[in-house]
Amino acid sequence: MLSKLQDFTNRFGLWTLGVIHFFGILVISWSNTDFWASFTPLNLLIATAFVFMVATKMRSLAVFFFISFFIGYLAELLGTQTGFPFGNYQYLQNLGPKIIEVPLLIGVNWFLMAYASRIWANRWLENHLAQALLASLLMVCVDFFIEPKSANLGFWQWENDIIPIENYFGWLGVSLLVQLLFPPSLQGESNAIAKWYLPMIFLFFLILNFTL
Repeated sequence: MLSKLQDFTNRFGLWTLGVIHFFGILVISWSNTDFWASFTPLNLLIATAFVFMVATKMRSLAVFFFISFFIGYLAELLGTQTGFPFGNYQYLQNLGPKIIEVPLLIGVNWFLMAYASRIWANRWLENHLAQALLASLLMVCVDFFIEPKSANLGFWQWENDIIPIENYFGWLGVSLLVQLLFPPSLQGESNAIAKWYLPMIFLFFLILNFTL
């Protein structure tokens, strides 16, 4: 059964995610935005499952999953309770069940963003610190296009609807911490799903900034 799932993912995983995101742009932009955005948790889980299905070093990837999940989740928990390091915001309804006002799946999002960004950084650079910094900057770049539509999509809302500049510095700092803990055993890993997830999600939110 597992081998069949892996074969499906290798053959059709990217196409499946591409169709999901293309369909998402259409229905979120020109249909019931709140309803369709509420499927975001399912999308995150499918993408994560596909990333693991094509992984050749699943144990090391699982280590990085827990690192990025817990650091990301704890940073969001700190942020919603204190305003540090991102600014004052609160989560809305479309990212699934919450624990202490923070959706559990936000940790999954941190993993996907961190791993997808690191795949590209590892292709372009060889030094670990340089890779970590570039991957962190890529994460901030994607977040820059997510933030303006976060409230429209029912993800989170900023105080007075103003995105503070410290949010991006906070993202850079937390992302860099996650990236510095990237397992050396994953350095040579080439994960096609994770690799193309980054430009896919970037284009998804870039287009929504014009259509929504």
